[in-house]
Amino acid sequence: MARENIVAALDVGSTKICCFIARVLDDGRFDVIGIGDRASRGIVEGAVVDIHAAGKAIATAITHAERMADIEIQQIYVATSGGRPASQRIRIEVPVAGPRIVPANIRQIQADAYARIDTDDRCLLLVRPLHYTVDGVDGIENPLGMYGKHIGIDLHAITAEAGPIANLEACVKAAHVEVAGILPAPYAAGLAVLSKEDRELGITVVDMGGGTTGLAVFDRRGATFVDVLKKGGARLTEDVAYAFSLSFREAEEIKVKEASCLNGSPMETSPLQVPDTQDSYRRNGREAVPPYLTQIVTPRTEQTFERVRARLDETYARVEAGRRVVLAGGASQLVGAVRFGELVLERQVRSGTIGPGFQIADSRTGPAYAACAGLLVHASTENTPASHAMPNLAPPIHLFARFGAWIRQNI
Repeated sequence: MARENIVAALDVGSTKICCFIARVLDDGRFDVIGIGDRASRGIVEGAVVDIHAAGKAIATAITHAERMADIEIQQIYVATSGGRPASQRIRIEVPVAGPRIVPANIRQIQADAYARIDTDDRCLLLVRPLHYTVDGVDGIENPLGMYGKHIGIDLHAITAEAGPIANLEACVKAAHVEVAGILPAPYAAGLAVLSKEDRELGITVVDMGGGTTGLAVFDRRGATFVDVLKKGGARLTEDVAYAFSLSFREAEEIKVKEASCLNGSPMETSPLQVPDTQDSYRRNGREAVPPYLTQIVTPRTEQTFERVRARLDETYARVEAGRRVVLAGGASQLVGAVRFGELVLERQVRSGTIGPGFQIADSRTGPAYAACAGLLVHASTENTPASHAMPNLAPPIHLFARFGAWIRQNI
């Protein structure tokens, strides 16, 4: 097995840690040959709070994936919602000295834009030019060789707090694996669940994790906005546990199997039967039935979607977000989440699934594994060199020169 064709990904969430090891096939697809799942420990709202517990859980997930793949990995890409990832947009324009734009002009404007990124107590996770402008004309992907007096750039940078990122990197290194890069989980999820056609008119990925809810806006240029909101699906579990006097594990099981955030669920007519916990409800004179469960789950789900909508509306992402939303993350699998999201967000909403470019078990194609799969996509394209060659443009041909060429060819 050629090691240069192997890529590895690690999604560090508040409730689950997942590791994928994949072989990149010649046609660009991913053959996932190693999978490691582990309940998260020492992670709260995406950030490391117990470096030893988190390091042990991460090491266990990586080891399980290595054993399944029968290979030891040297480096890995990591997805996280910790450190409060946030976007910065840099737009600048500079004059061009010569008549045409040359590679030096591109390098200079990129350097000027990079220098304006605010990294005070923050570290840079990702930076991408969205497009260039030439004399005010927008939407140019490669301005090399174009004629113009001014060149501009629209740059998107994602930064996060340096401390939480350093702690996460230390946990991964404790497993004797180097960190190739750290990316925001909602951005990574979008790489796995969105097609090129999805991005044409703008689309939003809502990554509903256990401890956080992440946002990533994409259009044909790539990711244009990323943000992470505190609190996620674990709050629903806490509400259920408090209402029914259950342990967190029991409440999580009820939420996954029985909860719905929409009225009219076919489960509403049957009582909720939970082994070993039924007596705890009856002691307080209550019988747990799905309608009551819905009354607990629905307000919290509505609050989550309202926060997402408010965040999009108050930022520049409101224009670029489009009218469609894709849900990712384990908490998005709640019954009725898609329909409820449509009602609150007033957008078309669908559940995200990992695309056909992955050879992987069906049980791992759901939205809960989107971020881990997206890291593989990023890893396989990260080192693809961008072309800086000058286009071979012929100079304008004078009318008499064209006439002379015609004479030579025809007479």
